[in-house]
Amino acid sequence: MNREQKEKQIRKEAGATLILFAACFVWNVGFAYGLSGTGIRVFGLPLWWLVSTPGMFILALAGVVFLLKKVFRDISLTDEEGGGDE
Repeated sequence: MNREQKEKQIRKEAGATLILFAACFVWNVGFAYGLSGTGIRVFGLPLWWLVSTPGMFILALAGVVFLLKKVFRDISLTDEEGGGDE
């Protein structure tokens, strides 16, 4: 891979990671505030906590597995063209 391809891949990985972070944030905050007024309890815990916190963990775990399998690539960060930046 040349330098431009490596930079494009790095930007792709960073962008996908930010999208996953935003999805987890929206999930956690959305369900925490959206379900907080219901008063429903499951096993003594409020429903908003059960959906937002463990649910966000599952979403994040599935998202990381997806990113590792589909988005991230193993690339060498050393300059293979010989010129290098000085």
